[in-house]
Amino acid sequence: MSAVTWRTQRADLLNAEEFRLLSIPKGSLDEAERLEIESHVVHTFNFLQQIPWTRELRNLPAIARSHHEKLNGKGYPNRLTAPDIPPQTRMMTISDIFDALGATDRPYKRAVGLERSLEILDSFVKNGELDTELFRIFVEGKVYERWKVDAFPY
Repeated sequence: MSAVTWRTQRADLLNAEEFRLLSIPKGSLDEAERLEIESHVVHTFNFLQQIPWTRELRNLPAIARSHHEKLNGKGYPNRLTAPDIPPQTRMMTISDIFDALGATDRPYKRAVGLERSLEILDSFVKNGELDTELFRIFVEGKVYERWKVDAFPY
């Protein structure tokens, strides 16, 4: 229980669970919730493994499974480092982060604009998390301009 005392009166402001949740150092998820969300990459892999891919696309499940891995080994689910992360996954990681930063449909995090998204990605590059050369291509080639463009309207 977290309480505040004024002179001679005590007021219980938070119950133990509220205090625990407010004490999470970063973000709004506790460890169990974070692990549950991170498990989406394994579920994705297991689902994609069931599809009879062509020879050209047979590595797609592994690429998707690793799209939260970081070059410095601080990603998930397997804490891979640069030598074990293929270029296709590195490209998907940059695109996924960019997409997440600008997403307006996430109730737990506000979308950020283009410039801020690129700044954040650049900071990930500087921290050794993302591929420098692929990010340079992403920016110089203005790949981000194709974001949310529906090439095949339904």
